[in-house]
Amino acid sequence: MEAAESMNLHSLTRIALMFIAGIVVGDAWGQHLAWWALLMGGGVLIAVASALGHKHNGWQGACIMACSLLVGAALSMRQKFVTTPIETACEVSYSAIVTSEPQEKGKTIRCDIAILKINGLSQRRAIKVRATLLKDAATRRWQHLHVGDGIEAMSTLEAPKGFFKPTNFDYPRWLRAHGYRAQTFVHWLYWRKAAVSTTTLSRWERVTLRARKFRQALLECLQQLGIDHEQLAVVAAMTLGDKSHIGNALKNNYSVTGASHVLALSGLHLGIIYALFTLLIGRFWRWRWVAQGLTLATVWAFVVMVGMPISAMRSATMLTVYAVCLLLGRQRASVNTLAFAALTLLVANPLALWDVGFQMSFMAVLSIIVYYQPILSLIKPRWKMARWVWSLCALSVAAQIGTAPLVAYYFGRFSCYFLLTNIIAIPAVTIILYMGILMAMATPAPIIQHFLGTALAHVAATLNGILGHMAQWPGASIEHIRMGTAQLWLVYVVIISITASIAYAIRMRRQRLLENLAVHQ
Repeated sequence: MEAAESMNLHSLTRIALMFIAGIVVGDAWGQHLAWWALLMGGGVLIAVASALGHKHNGWQGACIMACSLLVGAALSMRQKFVTTPIETACEVSYSAIVTSEPQEKGKTIRCDIAILKINGLSQRRAIKVRATLLKDAATRRWQHLHVGDGIEAMSTLEAPKGFFKPTNFDYPRWLRAHGYRAQTFVHWLYWRKAAVSTTTLSRWERVTLRARKFRQALLECLQQLGIDHEQLAVVAAMTLGDKSHIGNALKNNYSVTGASHVLALSGLHLGIIYALFTLLIGRFWRWRWVAQGLTLATVWAFVVMVGMPISAMRSATMLTVYAVCLLLGRQRASVNTLAFAALTLLVANPLALWDVGFQMSFMAVLSIIVYYQPILSLIKPRWKMARWVWSLCALSVAAQIGTAPLVAYYFGRFSCYFLLTNIIAIPAVTIILYMGILMAMATPAPIIQHFLGTALAHVAATLNGILGHMAQWPGASIEHIRMGTAQLWLVYVVIISITASIAYAIRMRRQRLLENLAVHQ
């Protein structure tokens, strides 16, 4: 039974790796092939694998691996076709829906829009565009533009372009991975609010649009509590997934100290929410299936509300599998769960593979799975508080092993005080999340809500202050790291080689100990 489960685990991991390889192949050579032909080829291979049965396990496995490669390539090519950049030679008029809350950027405001009509012609599907609108200093119409509003405008649509920055971050690829097909600049004379029908949007797009409007309403409730701007920015990022209010100085402090990950919704945040609602709902429901169902529904509703960032979707998928395994009383295979989460997200959007958040999130979890327990077993403190601190240190080091090369590659930086940062930041994030949920529950009691809001602001201010001081310490970070793609792969090869060597040495040592015991017996 153990062997069978192990084989299934490794099989799913191999399928995920072959699927990823297929995405890379489709991205590199997709223009020379027809995606539907590859998809049909994958179907044929699945049929062959089914016909072979368990009598030919080797050939059956080869067919499944080849099918995974072909399907990955086919879906990658199809997604690239669907998100082909749009360019117009001249200005076009269009009707659109604002899909993100406009943010001030100097003399302009920036927001995402979904174009539904171009020159009066309805589009088959909404075109996602990143728009920059010039402010109107006289009438200030832009102050009344919010997520969910309709606009009519005229401008030139351009393919996403990169900007010069001495890092490996590919901005146009990031935009394409998130479904953007164009970017545009609109003069204040050439746009106006208008009643635009959302019937062209799919049902799912309408649901997500309502969720974003609800998030904006919650953010306005936070603003009404009188929380200072910097504290509000941190609270909004940690509880609502809205990082648009974070200024450059604050963002730099979190980045230098290695605390940027607490601003992005991930397993830490969803794990806290899952644990809280499991505790609350589980006390009143005797049926575990119902309690877990309600808890997971709450987690996924939260993910939709915050805009479905990839790190949050990965965490929600893994939590869902974790809960099902818990209810069925089966062994929770972490690598298996991670592979399933990767396949789920990449089937939905193969271009997500090129998203920095996807890479960082999965590498962090994979590294924790591999290194956390071995590091934790190195020291066994006596006191409970020391054990908690050491477990947090082990978790931080394990995650850092997998993500540090990516951070250096994309952002040219390594944070030297990441251990101390996590010891301070993670408890603060936990308090902020719990208090944020309690604030939402205390809406009928304004006095209690105001008290919680004041306490929340103090926690955020303390965290910001400490990280701000740490960012000024000597050697807080190593800057301007230059690393090419080949060097990045080489770093991971070295990490894997060292890991394999240590694992082999430990296994040989255990084998010798067992042999010595057998001799003495």
